[in-house]
Formats: sequence, C-alpha cells, structure tokens
Amino acid sequence: MRSPQVVLELTGVRVPDAPVTHLDAAVMDEMPAGEPTPSDHARAACRSAVSALAARGGWTCASVDELADRVWQAAGPDVSAATFHQLAKHHYSILLHAACSQQADPHQRDAAYADLHRLLYRAAYNRWPELAEDAAQRALVLVYEQLDRCREPGTFLAFALNKLRHAFQQEQRARKGNAAAIDDLADVLADGRAGALAERLLSEERTMALLQAIERLPDPRQRSVVLWKFFGGMSDEEIGTRLDITSGHVRVLRHRGVDRLRADAQLDAALSGEPR
Repeated sequence: MRSPQVVLELTGVRVPDAPVTHLDAAVMDEMPAGEPTPSDHARAACRSAVSALAARGGWTCASVDELADRVWQAAGPDVSAATFHQLAKHHYSILLHAACSQQADPHQRDAAYADLHRLLYRAAYNRWPELAEDAAQRALVLVYEQLDRCREPGTFLAFALNKLRHAFQQEQRARKGNAAAIDDLADVLADGRAGALAERLLSEERTMALLQAIERLPDPRQRSVVLWKFFGGMSDEEIGTRLDITSGHVRVLRHRGVDRLRADAQLDAALSGEPR
C-alpha cells in the first residue's frame, strides 16, 4: 500500500517540504562521512559468503563479482548467511547449466564440465573414496547424456548429484562383474584349463598385465569387443549396436582378439610368473 504522502503526490496535491533540522556539532562528530551503512555490511557479508563457496568448490564458470551481484539482487540486505549460501548455490546452478548446455563456446562448456567434475569427485570422495574417480567420471557421462532431463536449471547441481548416486551403483555392479569377467576370459585363454590361471589373474598385477595386453591389440575394434564383452558384461548384440556391425562380426572380432592374446608372449610370461 502506498503511503499517504505518495498518494498526495500522485494526485497532484503539493506536499510541503519537510522541515529542516540541524544536528548538534557533537552529534555530527560522532557520524563521520563515509561510514559504512548496515546495507554495506550486508553486501560485504553476501560477497564473503559467495567468495568462500566459490573458493571451496573451485567454481570458475562465473566470477565472484557476477555471482555476488545476482545473489544480492535476489536476497536484499535483511537475510542470513545461510540464505546467501543457498542463493549462491541456486544461481551458480543456473549459470553452470547454461554453460554446459550451450554449443557456441566449446571452451566455456569444457570449463563448466571441469567444474562439475570437481564437485562430483569431492562428493563421491566424501562417501566412497575408493570409487570416487570412477564414479565421478560415470556421473559426468550420465549428466552429459541426460542433460535435457533437467527441466529446472536451478536444480542442476541436485540433478548432477542424483546422477552420481546412479553412477556409484553402476560402478559397484561393474566391479562385482569384473571378477567373474576375468575368470571367463582366463577360461577362454587357457582353453578350459583355467583353474590355476584364473587364480593368478585375480591378483592386481596379473589383471593389469591382461589389460595391457588388450591395449596392445592392433585392431581398435578387437580391443573394444574384448573389453566390452569380458569387462563390460555386454552382449554381442549390444556391442554390435555400438560398433554398427552385426553380432556375427562381433564374434569374429572377439575370437581374433582372444587368439592374439593367447599368442602374446608378454602376457604369457606375466601369467606364468616368469620374468619378462
């Protein structure tokens, strides 16, 4: 509701000037020119809150000044530090979503995804340190692939953290499947004589030797087929869809890749426990 004075001004009625008051000299001495107002203090508190969050999160998608201005305009002077923090996250979420979604500036998009990776990695490390890097990478892929499902840019950070939970679950399933996959591949390499060989393959060093041997396969499609089949748990049909080939062609590539692995002298020495 407008004040009576404003209503009078709008109706054309002249409002008399307010009486001039004079301050005592002693009072004026106690109010030096340029002293910060309560609003100045609140704005400084806003910028401090935003700056602390940006530093802790490694936010680079927007400058502290830009973000602080957005937060200040949304909050005003009479809010708590907790509200400044909430608004900072909300507005940074909007800016990060816009940077990840746009196609005009690839460098800005890459920087935005780097910001997002740092956030996801820290969140993952706090809960699952041994899976933090892999879970964060998986989550980043899920965010990229499903970005259009985030309808509200202000909830983008929450959307990304939800994808991190899904990524962790996927990573757990994948790691549980890897032990069985190593057994399967050991069985194939040993032509059914997999008992002792599978046992040795379960050690970290032997597993690394196997992965390095797969990397030495000259045909990139053979590498992909072997990895996706034995370590990704994918069917021939799924692999064929990814490579845009038939499932029969997938089987041919897999057999050729396995034959090359059997003939790999470095792998054989590693699995036999002999020096290279």
